[in-house]
Amino acid sequence: MVAVVLAPVLLVGLVALAAADWRTVGATAGGDQVLVSSVSVQKNGLRTAWVRVEYKEPTKLPQGGPFVELRARVRFNCTSGSAVSNSEWFYSRDRGGKLVVSKKTRRDDQFGQVAEGDFGGIAREFVCKQK
Repeated sequence: MVAVVLAPVLLVGLVALAAADWRTVGATAGGDQVLVSSVSVQKNGLRTAWVRVEYKEPTKLPQGGPFVELRARVRFNCTSGSAVSNSEWFYSRDRGGKLVVSKKTRRDDQFGQVAEGDFGGIAREFVCKQK
């Protein structure tokens, strides 16, 4: 019972520590800020990173909303140019910092595409340039 109660708290703390080095890497045409943290280089052109989007205006997403921020652990295939969110948690917060969505998913085919703010290319370009 204690583990079930503490798991979300520990996970949020882990994300905060793992993503302490956020770097602003660009902005979308709509003015949404794109930040990246904790880039890990793997074999065969694969990289993982935390991606955070700070929406200029509260935004409705396929996951619900309105949200002002989205965070996700993402796997980038720099050879094929694709980005697929891992089976990690998405975090979307309101302006007060309150966690409004936290879910685990196997994949999100719309990740970073127009439906989610069109930030995928900006994040992918930065991540794939890292050595």
